[in-house]
Amino acid sequence: MESYRKRLEWLQNNEIPHRDKLADGLLAYNQAIGNHQRAMEGIEKLRKQGTMVVIGGQQAGVLTGPLYTIYKAVHLIQAARQLSAQLNAEVVPVFWIAGEDHDIDEIDHTFWLTDQETKLHKEKISLPRTGRPSASSVPLGRAEYEAFMEKLFANLTETEETAAIRRWVEEAAASSKTVVDWFARLMTSLFGKHGLILVESSLPFVRELEKPVFTQVLQRNEELSALVADAAGRLESAGYPLQLEVGGQEANLFLYEGKDRLQLLRHGDRFVTRRGTYTREEMIELAETDPCRFSSNVVTRSLMQEHLFPTLAFVAGAGEIAYWAYFKEVFAAFGKQLPIVLPRVSVTLVEGAIARLLKDFDLPIDKALASFAAWKEEWEASRGAHPLTDRFQHVRDAMQELYQPLVSEVALLEPGMEQLAEKNAARLLEQVDFLERRLVLALEQREDIGKRRLWRLEAALNPAGGLQERKLSIIPFVNKYGLSLVDRLVEAPLVHDGSHQVVYL
Repeated sequence: MESYRKRLEWLQNNEIPHRDKLADGLLAYNQAIGNHQRAMEGIEKLRKQGTMVVIGGQQAGVLTGPLYTIYKAVHLIQAARQLSAQLNAEVVPVFWIAGEDHDIDEIDHTFWLTDQETKLHKEKISLPRTGRPSASSVPLGRAEYEAFMEKLFANLTETEETAAIRRWVEEAAASSKTVVDWFARLMTSLFGKHGLILVESSLPFVRELEKPVFTQVLQRNEELSALVADAAGRLESAGYPLQLEVGGQEANLFLYEGKDRLQLLRHGDRFVTRRGTYTREEMIELAETDPCRFSSNVVTRSLMQEHLFPTLAFVAGAGEIAYWAYFKEVFAAFGKQLPIVLPRVSVTLVEGAIARLLKDFDLPIDKALASFAAWKEEWEASRGAHPLTDRFQHVRDAMQELYQPLVSEVALLEPGMEQLAEKNAARLLEQVDFLERRLVLALEQREDIGKRRLWRLEAALNPAGGLQERKLSIIPFVNKYGLSLVDRLVEAPLVHDGSHQVVYL
């Protein structure tokens, strides 16, 4: 709490000058995407000096993307509530949609479980594009959308919630021109009533407010690069893997050439993309007259966020937090201070059937999440030869030891019966073999059921060898438990200490 109080004091002494413009832009955007009145009330609070934000963001994944996007929104809402109470201050939650991201392959798909929920299936929606456009400019084609939806709902088990889920998805899509619009409307319908405010990174009002930072970054570009390189050197010396490419020529900005978002590099006193060359003066003038031509990269996005919002705390995943290890000196050089950086809540949802499987396998949930692959290898190794293999062989050996002398004695008394006696001995051994084969068959059938149960457990808790939240979406869960599941997560007593938590459904 001492860190929060220090941060609060710093924000009070460094008040942002554009609260009204920020609130006006947020209000217009959140009204356009149909956000809830609770979110509008939070925006109005932002007009007042002293109101702070807890902020975090994510790419605009199809159908809200992986579960961790949902958990990040939940964390923002819970953290804003808790900090408001603890600090006796106004704190509102803000979700930053990374709509300018041009890596469309990261957002154009969703995963679900098929084949009795034992296999992970990936389904992509066709998002027509050429070049390197931002997601916010990629249209949501109706034909492509409908084809995707048919495949999705053909593979979802029909429940009493399915019709409502389809309406929810389709109503959001009907009013959306782009995949980012679709994402935003789905998120507002889930979280708007809890006060979550949304902002999209490529909005014109955002670009207009960012102009002073664009100008500073261009004027002090060499200094910015040097600070990032110095941080990289310290991190590498301390044994950390480098998260950023630091070659010395990165301008740490992108420039739009047409619809393509292209990396901006610096060569001497000139800035270049693969399509054009600009002087520093031309760049600064362009930032002033047409800021929508510019886009932040991972380094400058953090500066933009700090400039735009009175940020008390920033909620981020592990990968994002690793980037922020580079930024302390950068922030200081630009007259900023790092906000509190919080690891987002990390959750695995466990359904009743999965909980029963864990019990049947005598597998503790912590072991299932931390070392499933090793446990699975042990389990499969224990399924080798059946446990009576040695016993059956012992019976064969004993029968031959007892029966063979009798065959010899019969042959001495009546030589013509020797062949009959040999066949009789073979038939006895065949009966032992038959019993063993039937046992093996029965065990294999039971084993097949066991393997399928194992596959189901793995698909639910460890899909593709990683945490559930990194692959599965919220869709199959709300299809079973309804959209109110999200409200239950918002109200769940989750802890914000970076630990991984389990929610039993």
